[in-house]
Amino acid sequence: MFELITAAPLDPVLGLKDIINQDKRKNKINLGIGIYKDIHGKTPVLNCVKQAELILIKTETTKNYLNIEGLPSFLEKTKQLIFGKNIIKFENIASVQTPGGTSALKIAADFLIQNTQIRRVWISDPSWPNHKKIFYTAGFEVYQYPYFNKNQNALNFCEMKNCLNNIKKNEAVILHGCCHNPTGIDLTNEQWVEIAKIVQKKCWMPIFDYAYQGFAYGLEEDTLGIKIFSKFIQEF
Repeated sequence: MFELITAAPLDPVLGLKDIINQDKRKNKINLGIGIYKDIHGKTPVLNCVKQAELILIKTETTKNYLNIEGLPSFLEKTKQLIFGKNIIKFENIASVQTPGGTSALKIAADFLIQNTQIRRVWISDPSWPNHKKIFYTAGFEVYQYPYFNKNQNALNFCEMKNCLNNIKKNEAVILHGCCHNPTGIDLTNEQWVEIAKIVQKKCWMPIFDYAYQGFAYGLEEDTLGIKIFSKFIQEF
């Protein structure tokens, strides 16, 4: 039954781990998966995480299934963390809990395919490799907008803005909320405002990927882009 099936190629990110493990050199540096490691090559558990786990152990009362949308208290706190208490009314925000950010993107892709006319999505050049895979397998045409100038090692904002200005209404654009993967170069306050004005004018669908909120400037500071967008949406 399975004799004609070929092995899948190594994942462009996770597959590096296998290659690194096979490399016997002692002075190698792992620049693959974007996680913190100490001088001993270990990824420590933050004290705040350990404290939160202890609280859960002491206070949990059931292992029953959650509702399909997730834990209501978690959703409420997440909305406050991302949007703030004064930016937009929580009644205007639909929320759902997913097992990780990749699942969230997959659900977003499937939702748009099944419920909208959007069939083309734009990702930054470069971007996290799975952005293309997730939306392509969901049925989207995937295009790239300029983002990084390799020669100057800087944001290519002029060309990025020109491209976004020509994207049509029934199309979507993935924006990295902070800690752009893989460049680490983020938009400034003024640049977020310019992009928000383009969205307001062109009416394409922005999709924010906030994989690293809190790791750039802080939990609140890293929500700059989505708060600016929320403000412009209210004025629209």
